Amino acid sequence: MERLKLLEAADQLRSPVWDEIADYVEVTTVRDGRSALGLLQEQQFDLVLVNLRLSGLDGLELLRRIRNEKLCPLVVLTSDFPDFQYAQQGIIYGAFDYLLRPLTADVLLPLIFRAQEKLQLTEKQYLQECTQLVQHMGQPDLGDVFDTIVADQVQKSGTAIQRDVAIRRVYQAVIDQVFIERPWLHQFQDQKNYEALDWMSSTERNAVCSFCRRRLIELSNTLAVLQPPTEDTSMQHILQDILEHVDGGCLQKDIASAHFLSRTALSEMFRAQLGRSYQSYVTEIKMLRAQYLLSHTDMKIYEISARLGYKDVNYFSRIFRKRYGVPLSQFRRTGQDDYQI
Repeated sequence: MERLKLLEAADQLRSPVWDEIADYVEVTTVRDGRSALGLLQEQQFDLVLVNLRLSGLDGLELLRRIRNEKLCPLVVLTSDFPDFQYAQQGIIYGAFDYLLRPLTADVLLPLIFRAQEKLQLTEKQYLQECTQLVQHMGQPDLGDVFDTIVADQVQKSGTAIQRDVAIRRVYQAVIDQVFIERPWLHQFQDQKNYEALDWMSSTERNAVCSFCRRRLIELSNTLAVLQPPTEDTSMQHILQDILEHVDGGCLQKDIASAHFLSRTALSEMFRAQLGRSYQSYVTEIKMLRAQYLLSHTDMKIYEISARLGYKDVNYFSRIFRKRYGVPLSQFRRTGQDDYQI
């Protein structure tokens, strides 16, 4: 077996355990977080062991930087004291595992073998799970699909930590894929919001699974509104056209003409397949776009109104207030968290 190239960041002397397992790993050690980050930015490593208590850059922040900058595929957190909350935080940041010190060969060798397998073998199982979830996004049974995957992981994983690592990886891959397949989604949702650590103070042992399930369902519900499921290929193209050009106003005559339809035929398609009028759908899409612009830009209200094709700002304001129950100015001050679909 080819040796793994490993970096250990620990504010303590190099452990003799590395000499015991030198046949399996080539180890570089550093004593502080900033040195570790600098080395990772210069060299390629297969695996990084990061102690939570590091000087210069603490373990969680170093982990976050490694994941955000994609500096190493596998990061393991280590600690001198058991703390499940730290383990949870590490998992949501993308840690591969969480180990207690002192590190021994009995603990490290299984980790190394798992890392080797992770790096060398295909991701078939994860791809299958990701594909299932991606295919069910926007469908009412998404939660059931997620629960089935979690139940399968419970049987296969040795510990709760390993289960949460697997679920977190699947979750992130699904989020990434959904945004890749739907470039227009960035006009309505900030992908970074789905990485927000809003459960960090939770003491619940299933917090990671609960977080991932809730956020996937939230995104699924949003997609169900933005892109209602339909088997009609023509309708799918029309919906995508509207979503891609929501800032242009989406006049019914223009959309109908672009798809070689009359306005009447387009209206009938929406009534028959979506059970609603063209105008009600487009208005809802525009309000969701307005919500995003209010929450993520400094655009003036009249600028947002004009961008969405509303010449009358007061009319735009009335429609928005009817949709969300608050004035535009209050929505911007309050933020979007209380006004989810």
